[in-house]
Amino acid sequence: MLQQIWHQMSFKPSLNRTQFCSNAHFLTDKNGTVDVGDSWSVGGSYEGVFPAGLLATLSSTPLEKRNVRLYRRDPLTPWKVKLSITAGHTVVTEQSKSLAEIEMERHLVTPGVQRIPIRTGRVRGALYIPPGPGPFPGIVDMFGSVGGLFEFRSAMLASRGFACLALAVFLYDDLPNTSEKLDFDYFQDAMKILLSHPKVIPDRCGVAGNSKNGDVIFNMGILFEQVKAVVGINAITFNMHTEFSYKDKVYAKGLEIPPESLFVDENGLMCTDISACFDNDLPHMIPVEKADDDTYFLIACGEDDACGFKHCPPPFIERMKAHGRKNYEIALYPGAGHILQPPYDPFLHNAFHRYLPTNAKYNGKPLTGGTIIKWGGNPISTCKAQVALWQHMQKFYIQHVRDESPWYQNYLQNPMQDSQNIKSHV
Repeated sequence: MLQQIWHQMSFKPSLNRTQFCSNAHFLTDKNGTVDVGDSWSVGGSYEGVFPAGLLATLSSTPLEKRNVRLYRRDPLTPWKVKLSITAGHTVVTEQSKSLAEIEMERHLVTPGVQRIPIRTGRVRGALYIPPGPGPFPGIVDMFGSVGGLFEFRSAMLASRGFACLALAVFLYDDLPNTSEKLDFDYFQDAMKILLSHPKVIPDRCGVAGNSKNGDVIFNMGILFEQVKAVVGINAITFNMHTEFSYKDKVYAKGLEIPPESLFVDENGLMCTDISACFDNDLPHMIPVEKADDDTYFLIACGEDDACGFKHCPPPFIERMKAHGRKNYEIALYPGAGHILQPPYDPFLHNAFHRYLPTNAKYNGKPLTGGTIIKWGGNPISTCKAQVALWQHMQKFYIQHVRDESPWYQNYLQNPMQDSQNIKSHV
Protein backbone atom coordinates (compact mmCIF):
# COMPACT_ATOMS: atom_id res chain seq x y z
CA MET A 1 0.00 0.00 0.00
CA LEU A 2 1.30 3.46 -0.89
CA GLN A 3 1.85 5.73 2.09
CA GLN A 4 2.49 9.45 2.39
CA ILE A 5 5.56 10.16 4.53
CA TRP A 6 7.62 13.21 5.41
CA HIS A 7 11.43 13.01 5.61
CA GLN A 8 12.98 15.74 7.71
CA MET A 9 16.66 16.45 8.31
CA SER A 10 17.71 18.74 11.14
CA PHE A 11 21.06 20.06 12.26
CA LYS A 12 22.38 22.48 14.88
CA PRO A 13 26.04 23.55 14.74
CA SER A 14 27.77 23.39 18.09
CA LEU A 15 29.08 26.96 17.74
CA ASN A 16 25.88 28.42 16.38
CA ARG A 17 22.54 28.42 18.14
CA THR A 18 20.60 28.58 14.89
CA GLN A 19 18.67 25.42 14.04
CA PHE A 20 18.76 24.28 10.42
CA CYS A 21 16.38 21.84 8.77
CA SER A 22 15.07 20.56 5.45
CA ASN A 23 12.22 18.25 4.49
CA ALA A 24 10.83 16.30 1.57
CA HIS A 25 7.46 14.61 0.92
CA PHE A 26 7.44 11.11 -0.57
CA LEU A 27 5.04 8.34 -1.49
CA THR A 28 6.40 4.98 -0.43
CA ASP A 29 6.45 2.05 -2.85
CA LYS A 30 4.28 -1.02 -2.32
CA ASN A 31 6.84 -2.35 0.17
CA GLY A 32 6.66 0.83 2.24
CA THR A 33 10.17 2.01 1.33
CA VAL A 34 11.66 5.19 -0.10
CA ASP A 35 15.05 5.47 -1.82
CA VAL A 36 16.04 9.12 -2.16
CA GLY A 37 18.35 8.07 -5.00
CA ASP A 38 15.41 7.46 -7.31
CA SER A 39 12.26 8.45 -5.39
CA TRP A 40 10.45 11.63 -6.38
CA SER A 41 9.87 14.29 -3.74
CA VAL A 42 6.42 15.77 -4.31
CA GLY A 43 6.92 18.73 -2.01
CA GLY A 44 8.87 20.25 0.86
CA SER A 45 12.30 21.87 0.51
CA TYR A 46 12.68 20.51 -3.01
CA GLU A 47 10.77 18.60 -5.66
CA GLY A 48 11.90 15.83 -7.98
CA VAL A 49 14.67 13.24 -7.70
CA PHE A 50 17.56 14.83 -5.84
CA PRO A 51 19.66 12.33 -3.81
CA ALA A 52 21.52 15.09 -1.95
CA GLY A 53 18.40 17.23 -1.60
CA LEU A 54 18.02 17.05 2.17
CA LEU A 55 21.63 18.17 2.68
CA ALA A 56 21.68 20.73 -0.12
CA THR A 57 18.50 22.50 1.01
CA LEU A 58 19.25 22.83 4.73
CA SER A 59 18.22 26.30 5.89
CA SER A 60 17.35 28.02 9.14
CA THR A 61 14.02 26.88 10.57
CA PRO A 62 10.93 29.12 10.27
CA LEU A 63 11.23 30.19 13.90
CA GLU A 64 14.89 31.15 13.54
CA LYS A 65 16.54 34.24 12.04
CA ARG A 66 16.26 34.03 8.25
CA ASN A 67 19.06 34.33 5.68
CA VAL A 68 21.64 32.81 8.00
CA ARG A 69 24.58 31.20 6.23
CA LEU A 70 25.64 27.77 7.45
CA TYR A 71 29.43 27.70 7.86
CA ARG A 72 31.61 24.82 8.95
CA ARG A 73 33.43 26.69 11.69
CA ASP A 74 35.34 23.68 13.01
CA PRO A 75 36.00 21.15 10.23
CA LEU A 76 37.62 18.69 12.66
CA THR A 77 34.35 18.19 14.54
CA PRO A 78 31.75 16.08 12.69
CA TRP A 79 28.28 17.42 12.19
CA LYS A 80 25.53 15.49 13.96
CA VAL A 81 22.54 15.36 11.63
CA LYS A 82 19.16 13.88 12.60
CA LEU A 83 16.92 12.27 9.99
CA SER A 84 13.33 11.59 10.99
CA ILE A 85 10.30 10.15 9.18
CA THR A 86 6.70 11.03 10.00
CA ALA A 87 3.41 9.99 8.46
CA GLY A 88 1.51 12.30 6.16
CA HIS A 89 2.47 15.48 4.36
CA THR A 90 1.86 17.91 7.21
CA VAL A 91 4.11 20.36 9.01
CA VAL A 92 6.33 18.58 11.53
CA THR A 93 6.51 20.10 15.02
CA GLU A 94 8.37 19.11 18.16
CA GLN A 95 5.23 17.25 19.24
CA SER A 96 5.01 15.22 16.02
CA LYS A 97 5.54 11.50 16.48
CA SER A 98 8.25 10.01 14.29
CA LEU A 99 7.85 6.64 12.60
CA ALA A 100 11.62 6.35 12.72
CA GLU A 101 14.63 8.56 13.30
CA ILE A 102 18.38 8.26 13.29
CA GLU A 103 21.30 10.53 14.13
CA MET A 104 24.21 10.46 11.71
CA GLU A 105 27.65 12.07 11.73
CA ARG A 106 29.04 13.86 8.71
CA HIS A 107 32.85 13.89 8.79
CA LEU A 108 34.77 16.38 6.68
CA VAL A 109 38.29 15.23 7.54
CA THR A 110 39.92 11.87 7.10
CA PRO A 111 41.76 10.42 10.14
CA GLY A 112 45.36 11.54 10.35
CA VAL A 113 44.99 15.02 8.86
CA GLN A 114 47.07 17.47 10.90
CA ARG A 115 45.98 21.03 11.63
CA ILE A 116 48.77 23.52 12.40
CA PRO A 117 47.74 27.02 13.58
CA ILE A 118 49.78 29.67 11.76
CA ARG A 119 50.90 32.82 13.58
CA THR A 120 54.21 33.50 11.89
CA GLY A 121 55.14 37.14 11.46
CA ARG A 122 51.97 38.82 10.22
CA VAL A 123 50.53 35.67 8.61
CA ARG A 124 47.39 34.25 10.19
CA GLY A 125 45.75 31.00 9.16
CA ALA A 126 45.74 27.24 9.57
CA LEU A 127 47.86 24.73 7.68
CA TYR A 128 46.34 21.31 6.96
CA ILE A 129 48.73 18.45 6.21
CA PRO A 130 47.48 15.08 4.87
CA PRO A 131 48.38 11.84 6.61
CA GLY A 132 51.47 10.07 5.31
CA PRO A 133 55.04 11.02 4.46
CA GLY A 134 54.37 13.19 1.38
CA PRO A 135 55.55 15.09 -0.51
CA PHE A 136 52.19 16.78 -1.14
CA PRO A 137 51.18 19.52 -3.58
CA GLY A 138 50.54 22.75 -1.71
CA ILE A 139 47.67 25.23 -2.03
CA VAL A 140 47.08 28.65 -0.48
CA ASP A 141 43.32 28.82 0.06
CA MET A 142 41.25 31.99 0.52
CA PHE A 143 37.59 32.92 0.34
CA GLY A 144 36.11 36.30 -0.62
CA SER A 145 34.95 39.58 0.86
CA VAL A 146 33.38 37.92 3.89
CA GLY A 147 36.74 38.13 5.68
CA GLY A 148 37.73 35.98 8.64
CA LEU A 149 39.21 32.50 8.46
CA PHE A 150 37.37 29.61 6.84
CA GLU A 151 39.12 26.27 6.95
CA PHE A 152 36.65 23.65 5.69
CA ARG A 153 37.81 23.60 2.05
CA SER A 154 41.45 23.31 3.13
CA ALA A 155 40.59 20.51 5.53
CA MET A 156 38.66 18.63 2.85
CA LEU A 157 41.46 19.06 0.28
CA ALA A 158 43.97 17.82 2.85
CA SER A 159 41.82 14.71 3.18
CA ARG A 160 42.46 14.18 -0.55
CA GLY A 161 46.23 14.57 -0.51
CA PHE A 162 46.80 18.33 -0.71
CA ALA A 163 48.68 20.41 1.84
CA CYS A 164 46.49 23.50 2.26
CA LEU A 165 47.06 26.78 4.02
CA ALA A 166 43.70 28.32 4.89
CA LEU A 167 44.70 31.97 4.88
CA ALA A 168 42.96 34.86 6.60
CA VAL A 169 43.14 38.15 4.70
CA PHE A 170 41.29 40.60 6.94
CA LEU A 171 38.72 40.75 9.75
CA TYR A 172 40.51 38.09 11.76
CA ASP A 173 42.68 38.20 14.89
CA ASP A 174 45.02 41.21 14.61
CA LEU A 175 44.62 41.64 10.85
CA PRO A 176 42.97 44.79 9.44
CA ASN A 177 39.20 45.05 9.78
CA THR A 178 38.69 45.90 6.10
CA SER A 179 40.22 45.09 2.73
CA GLU A 180 40.85 48.75 1.86
CA LYS A 181 44.64 48.31 1.95
CA LEU A 182 46.50 45.03 1.43
CA ASP A 183 50.06 44.21 0.48
CA PHE A 184 51.34 41.29 -1.54
CA ASP A 185 54.30 40.82 0.79
CA TYR A 186 51.77 39.25 3.17
CA PHE A 187 50.67 36.72 0.56
CA GLN A 188 54.26 36.04 -0.42
CA ASP A 189 55.12 35.32 3.22
CA ALA A 190 52.15 32.94 3.43
CA MET A 191 53.28 31.11 0.30
CA LYS A 192 56.80 30.73 1.71
CA ILE A 193 55.41 29.26 4.95
CA LEU A 194 53.49 26.67 2.96
CA LEU A 195 56.42 25.75 0.69
CA SER A 196 58.87 25.50 3.60
CA HIS A 197 56.99 22.65 5.25
CA PRO A 198 59.06 19.44 4.89
CA LYS A 199 56.10 17.45 3.52
CA VAL A 200 55.24 19.95 0.78
CA ILE A 201 56.56 20.01 -2.79
CA PRO A 202 58.79 23.10 -2.50
CA ASP A 203 59.19 24.55 -5.99
CA ARG A 204 55.57 25.46 -6.82
CA CYS A 205 52.07 25.77 -5.40
CA GLY A 206 48.48 26.51 -6.28
CA VAL A 207 46.13 29.20 -5.01
CA ALA A 208 42.34 29.23 -4.68
CA GLY A 209 40.04 32.17 -4.13
CA ASN A 210 36.42 33.21 -4.39
CA SER A 211 34.74 36.42 -5.48
CA LYS A 212 36.59 39.55 -4.24
CA ASN A 213 39.85 37.69 -3.63
CA GLY A 214 40.15 37.10 -7.36
CA ASP A 215 42.25 40.25 -7.43
CA VAL A 216 44.60 38.61 -4.92
CA ILE A 217 45.01 35.21 -6.56
CA PHE A 218 45.32 36.40 -10.17
CA ASN A 219 47.97 38.93 -9.18
CA MET A 220 49.79 36.22 -7.22
CA GLY A 221 49.94 34.24 -10.46
CA ILE A 222 51.71 37.19 -12.06
CA LEU A 223 54.00 38.26 -9.21
CA PHE A 224 55.22 34.96 -7.77
CA GLU A 225 57.03 32.45 -9.94
CA GLN A 226 56.17 29.63 -7.53
CA VAL A 227 52.42 30.03 -8.17
CA LYS A 228 51.62 27.69 -11.07
CA ALA A 229 47.91 26.89 -10.67
CA VAL A 230 45.29 29.59 -9.99
CA VAL A 231 41.67 28.61 -9.37
CA GLY A 232 39.19 31.50 -9.33
CA ILE A 233 35.65 30.57 -8.27
CA ASN A 234 33.22 33.28 -9.36
CA ALA A 235 36.25 35.50 -8.92
CA ILE A 236 36.91 39.02 -10.17
CA THR A 237 39.59 39.51 -12.81
CA PHE A 238 40.03 43.20 -12.05
CA ASN A 239 41.40 45.04 -9.04
CA MET A 240 38.46 46.13 -6.91
CA HIS A 241 38.24 48.61 -4.03
CA THR A 242 41.60 47.68 -2.49
CA GLU A 243 44.81 49.66 -2.72
CA PHE A 244 47.49 47.00 -3.14
CA SER A 245 51.14 47.52 -2.32
CA TYR A 246 54.21 45.35 -2.86
CA LYS A 247 57.72 45.92 -1.54
CA ASP A 248 56.68 49.26 0.00
CA LYS A 249 55.32 50.63 -3.28
CA VAL A 250 51.77 51.04 -4.53
CA TYR A 251 51.10 48.13 -6.87
CA ALA A 252 47.50 48.74 -7.95
CA LYS A 253 44.44 50.76 -6.95
CA GLY A 254 41.12 49.02 -7.16
CA LEU A 255 38.02 50.11 -9.00
CA GLU A 256 35.14 51.16 -6.77
CA ILE A 257 31.84 49.37 -7.37
CA PRO A 258 29.70 51.76 -9.44
CA PRO A 259 26.72 52.95 -7.36
CA GLU A 260 24.32 51.97 -10.16
CA SER A 261 25.37 48.32 -9.81
CA LEU A 262 23.78 48.23 -6.33
CA PHE A 263 20.01 47.94 -6.27
CA VAL A 264 17.19 46.18 -4.44
CA ASP A 265 15.06 43.73 -6.40
CA GLU A 266 11.31 43.16 -6.18
CA ASN A 267 11.80 40.80 -3.22
CA GLY A 268 13.75 43.32 -1.20
CA LEU A 269 17.13 41.64 -1.75
CA MET A 270 20.28 43.65 -2.34
CA CYS A 271 21.82 42.92 -5.75
CA THR A 272 25.41 43.71 -6.69
CA ASP A 273 25.59 43.34 -10.45
CA ILE A 274 29.19 44.13 -11.40
CA SER A 275 28.99 42.70 -14.93
CA ALA A 276 29.89 46.08 -16.47
CA CYS A 277 33.23 46.01 -14.61
CA PHE A 278 34.51 43.06 -16.66
CA ASP A 279 35.80 45.28 -19.45
CA ASN A 280 39.29 45.27 -20.97
CA ASP A 281 38.97 48.98 -21.68
CA LEU A 282 39.16 49.60 -17.93
CA PRO A 283 42.69 50.12 -16.53
CA HIS A 284 41.83 48.07 -13.47
CA MET A 285 41.76 44.76 -15.36
CA ILE A 286 44.49 42.41 -14.15
CA PRO A 287 47.17 41.76 -16.84
CA VAL A 288 46.99 37.98 -16.56
CA GLU A 289 48.83 37.64 -19.86
CA LYS A 290 52.02 38.64 -17.98
CA ALA A 291 52.05 35.39 -15.99
CA ASP A 292 54.65 32.76 -16.83
CA ASP A 293 53.82 30.36 -19.64
CA ASP A 294 53.67 27.49 -17.14
CA THR A 295 51.26 29.31 -14.80
CA TYR A 296 47.76 28.03 -15.46
CA PHE A 297 44.39 29.56 -14.66
CA LEU A 298 41.04 27.89 -14.04
CA ILE A 299 38.04 30.23 -14.01
CA ALA A 300 34.80 28.69 -12.71
CA CYS A 301 31.53 30.63 -12.96
CA GLY A 302 27.89 29.99 -12.21
CA GLU A 303 25.80 31.15 -15.16
CA ASP A 304 22.97 32.19 -12.84
CA ASP A 305 25.24 34.19 -10.54
CA ALA A 306 23.19 37.24 -9.54
CA CYS A 307 26.39 39.28 -9.22
CA GLY A 308 27.12 39.04 -12.95
CA PHE A 309 30.24 36.87 -12.84
CA LYS A 310 29.20 34.98 -15.97
CA HIS A 311 30.54 38.06 -17.79
CA CYS A 312 34.03 37.40 -16.39
CA PRO A 313 35.36 34.82 -18.93
CA PRO A 314 34.90 36.67 -22.27
CA PRO A 315 37.31 39.59 -21.55
CA PHE A 316 39.73 37.17 -19.85
CA ILE A 317 39.75 34.94 -22.95
CA GLU A 318 40.04 37.97 -25.22
CA ARG A 319 43.04 39.22 -23.28
CA MET A 320 44.80 35.86 -23.31
CA LYS A 321 44.17 35.20 -26.99
CA ALA A 322 45.44 38.66 -27.94
CA HIS A 323 48.80 37.67 -26.46
CA GLY A 324 48.84 34.14 -27.83
CA ARG A 325 48.29 32.55 -24.43
CA LYS A 326 46.60 29.18 -23.99
CA ASN A 327 47.37 28.51 -20.32
CA TYR A 328 43.81 28.70 -19.03
CA GLU A 329 40.60 26.71 -18.63
CA ILE A 330 37.04 27.97 -18.32
CA ALA A 331 34.25 26.10 -16.52
CA LEU A 332 30.70 27.44 -16.79
CA TYR A 333 27.89 25.87 -14.76
CA PRO A 334 24.29 26.42 -15.94
CA GLY A 335 21.82 27.21 -13.16
CA ALA A 336 24.54 27.68 -10.53
CA GLY A 337 24.75 30.85 -8.48
CA HIS A 338 27.56 32.82 -6.89
CA ILE A 339 28.19 30.56 -3.89
CA LEU A 340 30.07 27.45 -5.04
CA GLN A 341 31.37 25.49 -2.06
CA PRO A 342 32.66 21.90 -1.79
CA PRO A 343 30.06 19.22 -2.58
CA TYR A 344 26.76 19.02 -0.71
CA ASP A 345 27.09 22.29 1.14
CA PRO A 346 23.67 23.90 1.61
CA PHE A 347 22.47 25.98 -1.31
CA LEU A 348 22.28 29.76 -0.79
CA HIS A 349 20.08 31.85 -3.04
CA ASN A 350 20.41 34.78 -0.65
CA ALA A 351 22.05 35.27 2.74
CA PHE A 352 23.41 37.90 5.07
CA HIS A 353 26.89 39.06 4.06
CA ARG A 354 28.75 40.86 6.81
CA TYR A 355 31.06 43.06 4.71
CA LEU A 356 30.85 44.62 1.26
CA PRO A 357 34.06 46.03 -0.23
CA THR A 358 32.59 49.34 -1.34
CA ASN A 359 32.39 52.97 -0.34
CA ALA A 360 28.96 53.22 -1.95
CA LYS A 361 25.86 53.88 0.14
CA TYR A 362 22.28 52.78 -0.25
CA ASN A 363 19.55 55.12 1.00
CA GLY A 364 22.31 57.14 2.60
CA LYS A 365 23.64 54.22 4.65
CA PRO A 366 27.06 52.57 4.17
CA LEU A 367 27.04 48.89 3.19
CA THR A 368 30.28 47.93 4.91
CA GLY A 369 28.30 46.77 7.94
CA GLY A 370 26.68 43.95 5.98
CA THR A 371 23.37 43.29 4.28
CA ILE A 372 21.31 40.47 2.77
CA ILE A 373 22.69 39.70 -0.69
CA LYS A 374 21.07 37.87 -3.58
CA TRP A 375 23.45 35.17 -4.88
CA GLY A 376 21.27 33.43 -7.49
CA GLY A 377 21.14 29.84 -8.74
CA ASN A 378 18.94 26.86 -7.91
CA PRO A 379 19.66 23.94 -5.54
CA ILE A 380 19.99 21.04 -8.01
CA SER A 381 22.14 22.89 -10.56
CA THR A 382 24.36 24.38 -7.86
CA CYS A 383 24.85 20.97 -6.23
CA LYS A 384 25.87 19.45 -9.58
CA ALA A 385 28.25 22.35 -10.17
CA GLN A 386 29.87 21.88 -6.76
CA VAL A 387 30.55 18.20 -7.47
CA ALA A 388 31.92 18.90 -10.95
CA LEU A 389 34.12 21.80 -9.82
CA TRP A 390 35.45 19.83 -6.85
CA GLN A 391 36.69 17.09 -9.17
CA HIS A 392 37.96 19.56 -11.78
CA MET A 393 40.05 21.65 -9.40
CA GLN A 394 41.71 18.59 -7.85
CA LYS A 395 42.77 17.31 -11.28
CA PHE A 396 43.96 20.81 -12.16
CA TYR A 397 46.17 21.03 -9.06
CA ILE A 398 47.51 17.50 -9.49
CA GLN A 399 48.59 18.25 -13.03
CA HIS A 400 50.10 21.70 -12.61
CA VAL A 401 51.41 21.62 -9.03
CA ARG A 402 52.49 18.00 -8.64
CA ASP A 403 53.01 16.31 -11.98
CA GLU A 404 54.64 19.28 -13.75
CA SER A 405 56.97 20.04 -10.84
CA PRO A 406 60.64 19.43 -11.77
CA TRP A 407 61.39 18.88 -8.09
CA TYR A 408 58.70 16.22 -7.85
CA GLN A 409 59.85 14.44 -11.00
CA ASN A 410 63.38 14.39 -9.60
CA TYR A 411 61.99 13.03 -6.35
CA LEU A 412 60.29 10.17 -8.21
CA GLN A 413 63.61 9.31 -9.82
CA ASN A 414 65.53 9.63 -6.54
CA PRO A 415 63.07 8.86 -3.74
CA MET A 416 65.81 8.20 -1.19
CA GLN A 417 67.54 11.54 -1.77
CA ASP A 418 67.52 13.88 1.20
CA SER A 419 64.59 16.19 0.46
CA GLN A 420 65.96 18.83 2.82
CA ASN A 421 69.01 19.30 0.62
CA ILE A 422 66.77 19.70 -2.42
CA LYS A 423 64.59 22.19 -0.56
CA SER A 424 67.50 24.43 0.31
CA HIS A 425 67.02 26.46 -2.88
CA VAL A 426 63.50 27.58 -1.95
